[in-house]
Amino acid sequence: MPEPTGELSTTEVDNFPIWEIFTQKKTGDAHQHAGSLSAPDATMAQHFAREHYGQDQECISIWVVQRNTFVSDEGTQETYEVFVQWKAGDRHEHVGEVEAGNGTEAKESCIAQFVDEKPYYTIWTSPISMLTKIDGSTDMIWRETTDQGYRLPRGYSRVVRQKWDALRAEKTVDTYQEEDLKETF
Repeated sequence: MPEPTGELSTTEVDNFPIWEIFTQKKTGDAHQHAGSLSAPDATMAQHFAREHYGQDQECISIWVVQRNTFVSDEGTQETYEVFVQWKAGDRHEHVGEVEAGNGTEAKESCIAQFVDEKPYYTIWTSPISMLTKIDGSTDMIWRETTDQGYRLPRGYSRVVRQKWDALRAEKTVDTYQEEDLKETF
């Protein structure tokens, strides 16, 4: 792919491949489909995934894979990661790995090993070689350099309360302001 120069036009951006993002919140949890993004290459897709999905929710691992690998019937014998969407509207969930020669074989192996008789909506398969794995223990996902607890809805009121408590403790607040702060917070 040639390096673009100058401003990118809308048609160039529209031609970027779509990347699917999977996040793992805690050790032992399955990777869940978090969303998709458009990026010119795998490196930029990783950066965008860290910035967007790593800040939306704390996670310990992110997997990035180009969407077109899910529909490929070509390939060689290798390990495939398989994701199942159990119901329409649910997220795709990582269920395991299978050895297969292409995406169709991987889907059939997934059905035999992981799905069996259970109803499912769709199955995505991706060769492990096409999957970029970002491990939070060795590669920063969440911005740890600054306190960004306010970005998480569950931490917002705690962070605001701590700041107001620190302000009250400074004794620089006038009496009338102190009463107003107590009523508000």
